[in-house]
Amino acid sequence: MAETRAAKNSLLVLDDITIRWNGRTAFARSRWTWRRGEQWTVLGPNNSGKSLFALALCGKAPLSRGEIRYYFDAQAQQSGAVPEQSIALLSPHLQRELATGESSFYQSRWHSGVSEGRRTVAQFLSHPSVEDINPFQLDAPKGDPRLFRENRRRFSRWLGIEHLFRRKLAVLSNGEQRRVLLVHTLLRSPRLLILDDPFGGLDQSTRARLKTVIRRLMRSGLPVLLITNRPDELPPQTTHLLLVRNRRIIAQGTRRAVLQHPLARELGAKGFSLVGTPPMARRAVSSSIKTSRTALVELNHVTVRLGNQRILDDVTWTMRRGEHWALLGPNGSGKTTLLSLIQGDNPQAYALDLRLFGRKPETTQTLWQMRRRIGWLSPELHLHYPAGWLCLDVVCSGFFNTAGLYEPCGSRQRAAARNWLRRFGLAGQAKKAFGELSLGDQRLVLLARAMVKKPKLLVLDEPCQGLDAAHRLSILGTVDKVIRQTRAGLLFVTHHAREMPACITHLLKLKSGRVWQTRRKRQSTGQRAK
Repeated sequence: MAETRAAKNSLLVLDDITIRWNGRTAFARSRWTWRRGEQWTVLGPNNSGKSLFALALCGKAPLSRGEIRYYFDAQAQQSGAVPEQSIALLSPHLQRELATGESSFYQSRWHSGVSEGRRTVAQFLSHPSVEDINPFQLDAPKGDPRLFRENRRRFSRWLGIEHLFRRKLAVLSNGEQRRVLLVHTLLRSPRLLILDDPFGGLDQSTRARLKTVIRRLMRSGLPVLLITNRPDELPPQTTHLLLVRNRRIIAQGTRRAVLQHPLARELGAKGFSLVGTPPMARRAVSSSIKTSRTALVELNHVTVRLGNQRILDDVTWTMRRGEHWALLGPNGSGKTTLLSLIQGDNPQAYALDLRLFGRKPETTQTLWQMRRRIGWLSPELHLHYPAGWLCLDVVCSGFFNTAGLYEPCGSRQRAAARNWLRRFGLAGQAKKAFGELSLGDQRLVLLARAMVKKPKLLVLDEPCQGLDAAHRLSILGTVDKVIRQTRAGLLFVTHHAREMPACITHLLKLKSGRVWQTRRKRQSTGQRAK
């Protein structure tokens, strides 16, 4: 009788579970009930076990104790096991698999010949692809094709990806890939949808659009479990919170009650100034280098096309020594393409009026000489970086601009790499595998990789993406310290305009491939980030 009442009132029950994880235990003796009519969000800092918890719900992380009972699906109630198609998980790990599966190296998006034969968005969102239908299996299950087409049109319109259908997955930006993956996930018609860090890499308008989509899904009756480290990302429809830290549940209950917990307050801390550090540090950084007439980057009437589409349209912009720029703009505005020209990943750089450190990259040799003076960190590099490489080798690879270390590294270079790890408080991680570190520490290792060759220009593309408040503040403060000590120029890309380093002096905004605005940023001590 009790089980019958549970089936009637509950969607999901964790009954005294313990997860087995890398030879250890996590979420020991956890209990949780998701009742019908509730909408839950899992909230917790980086490395708290949120993603592992999601994998366990999907049946992809083994339990050493207890059981998870599913009541939202008749098949689940009869078998006691999670139905393969009933739960859909969208996560950064899934995006990593997609990105590395579509391109063998992170710069391949700019090399059309390399990408030939890879799938387009339309192919990825086709009926056989979504339902994983084997064309040679005569009795393969097939849904209603007309209903599938209607759903694809509706979900694509909701997320604004209709214009991407003819483009290849490998050339999409980080945010565009995220939206396409969500459409693919929704087309599976799950009975439970789990969204792990769904807003990462999305601009403000796209985040608002996604929140609207989540609201529609929740209103339709679909249970949606959001996983995040930012309380400001909670949908209004979230009724209950599960608060986790150190791979255990530390609080659960109504949204209002759990948000009063000290950890929730810490995660929602509004301690960012506009530029991330105190006023005294801000003045010290901004005055450490005087702007000179020496140009680090010059673009003169630069236009980049992809097929018939103009990705950059007549862009003219100059960055001089002593200036530190924030590059802003919505997804698809051309930011990543502009960065690819500066970094030398895009072969069109040879044919355009582009100068780096006063020189035009006319040959491969001159381009590589210029790249030695540029430090680089981006979501694409992070996605493609081999998780098994030792952290010391990760930092050393910065000398060679490679995702992995494939050349002998001298004793002086290794000493320099160790020094940067020590400066970032990671000396003890040198012999650990890159993938074993927390997301925040991985970013610091990649920042050390960018700085190890003492660059004149540091390009940071969304270095705070996916990080909790403490790690975001740590990254911003570390960047300020690095710029103050090395006097490198900084080009900083972010979708959160009020979370940027103290040293930023100028703003460049792109929209639809064109320069929308350039201006010197006001340094106001009274401004605070959201």
